Amino acid sequence: MVVTTATSSPELAVEAYLREVMSQLSAPTSAASPIHSVDGDVGALAQEIFELVTSRQFCHLSRTRTAPYRDETLMLLRRRIKSGGPFRFFYDIGPGYHATTRPGETDLRFDVGLSELLTLFQIASLCRRVAELYSPAARFWLVIDNLCGLRTNDIPVERTAAYVDRLRELIRDTGLDDRVELIVESEEFELEEYDRLLAGQEPQPLTTPSPEALENVERFLGRRCSIDEAAARIERYRCATNVTDYLLTRLVSGVHMTQRATGATIGFRPFPAATRERNAARSRSRTTARASCGPCCSPAGTSAATS
Repeated sequence: MVVTTATSSPELAVEAYLREVMSQLSAPTSAASPIHSVDGDVGALAQEIFELVTSRQFCHLSRTRTAPYRDETLMLLRRRIKSGGPFRFFYDIGPGYHATTRPGETDLRFDVGLSELLTLFQIASLCRRVAELYSPAARFWLVIDNLCGLRTNDIPVERTAAYVDRLRELIRDTGLDDRVELIVESEEFELEEYDRLLAGQEPQPLTTPSPEALENVERFLGRRCSIDEAAARIERYRCATNVTDYLLTRLVSGVHMTQRATGATIGFRPFPAATRERNAARSRSRTTARASCGPCCSPAGTSAATS
C-alpha cells in the first residue's frame, strides 16, 4: 500500500490509489492451498465465509445488523460446499446508468468509470479471500435491472445496452471474466412479459414525496419534475421493483446482495473500506473526477436502491 502524505499532490494520490486497485485486480486468485478442503467441516467453513462476507472490508453492516441474514446465508453457503462448486453471489448494480447530481444541467451517464472499477476491485478481493479458505472459490453475477429503468424513468434499452457492453469490456480488460458475469433484464426477459406482470400490480394511493425523495427522482430521471410526477414515478418504481424481484427469482440461485441491505438482500460494500491513507486518496480521486469529468458517478449499487 502506497502511503500518501500531506505534501502529496492530488494527482499523485489518485495515481497511487489507482495503481493499488489495478495491482489487486491483476493479482492471482489464490497463491496457496486453501485452509479448508471441500470434504472438511461444512458448518465451520460456512460460518467462516459468512464472517468474511459480512466483515467491515466487504459490508457496511455491524455484526448485530447482519444477524438476521445469518441463517439463510449459511444455508446457501453449506449447499454450495456440499456440491463442491464455487460460492455464488448476485449483486444488484442498478438499471445500467448513473444518475446526475445536477438534474436539468448535466446529463445521465451511460459510461463505466471509477465506481465500476472499485466494485470489481472489491469482488476480486473477496474472491481471493474466499479462495484462501475454499479451493472452488466464488463467482459473481452483476444484476442490471434495465427494464425497471425503462418503465420507471423512460430510459431506452439501447442506452443501457451500451453501458452493458462497456461494463463487459471492463470485466474482460481487468481479467475477471472467469469469475464475474452479468445478468441483464432486457437479455433475459421479454418486455411483453414484463409489461403484463406490471399491469397486474395492485396500485396504491400516491403520497406526497419528501424534498429528498423528489430530488432523488429528478437525479435518476435526469431533469426537474413536479411533485405530482415524482409521486407517480415512485409508484411506478414500486410496481416495477415487484416485477423485477419476481422475475429474478428464476435466476438468482445464491447469496443476493445490494449496496444497501434490504429485507431480502445482504449489504455489500462496493468500494474498499477506508484506512486513513486510502480514504485521503479516494477523496482526492473524487475531487479530481468532478473537476475533469463533471459529476462523479453514484457508487455502484446505489442505482438499484434509488432509481
